[in-house]
Amino acid sequence: MFLTVAAVGILSIVAGSSIASGAPRRDERTTLIVVQRAPQVASIDLGATGPSAGDVLVFRSDLYDRTNSARVGDLNITCTQTIGPENLCRGIFTFTGRGALSVDALPLFPNATVGIVTGGSGRFSRVRGDADIQPQQDGTTIITFHLFS
Repeated sequence: MFLTVAAVGILSIVAGSSIASGAPRRDERTTLIVVQRAPQVASIDLGATGPSAGDVLVFRSDLYDRTNSARVGDLNITCTQTIGPENLCRGIFTFTGRGALSVDALPLFPNATVGIVTGGSGRFSRVRGDADIQPQQDGTTIITFHLFS
């Protein structure tokens, strides 16, 4: 059950929008929206059987544009169960031909959450901002990045 709840929460990491415009220029703000499709999930159950601090969940999924029709990249996430109800997650959003964004979040699955953009590469180098992660009923997640440089 923990795995299902975690998968739904991670699916909330869907990003989309003006991907064609790339990253913002200095002092520029950009909104980028992507859709995360249902991920492949693996787990490592450490310590006591069942969910406990230190357990690790790994997710991999494809990213699509806001219309959910054109593939724009992929997402790899690693989450570690904390002592409390949250998970400590880091997602690497790789945008084909553009670069990558690193996002850290403390989701409480399966609820929506906000992640912090902690870095990037390629067209996203030196970009900062946040990622609004909204899980959807259909198993996808819509992720809206608010980026600035």
